[in-house]
Amino acid sequence: MGDILNMSGQKMAVIGEDGKVRNISGAILGYVSQNSQVHNERGDMVGSFGTNGYVYKGGTRIGTIHNDGRVFDAENRCVGKVVGDHMESGGAALLLLVI
Repeated sequence: MGDILNMSGQKMAVIGEDGKVRNISGAILGYVSQNSQVHNERGDMVGSFGTNGYVYKGGTRIGTIHNDGRVFDAENRCVGKVVGDHMESGGAALLLLVI
């Protein structure tokens, strides 16, 4: 499991071993599939991430996930961090489902 934090270090969501992303109230926001696709709560694909740390929406790069868990938007502004396991999928979820 990984915690998804905002810029201030406050927990906004979690990503579980099953790939489901839940907000702090426990509501499912979506999930990340094993093929690196991110889906919303209705099951629609909203984006993906690559092994290069890039996050894509509609074929456009919208952010980057660094090895230390920090997540940056397309303008290279830090928007949050993933702590624990699943840094890449959690970072993609932060950009595509949480903020």
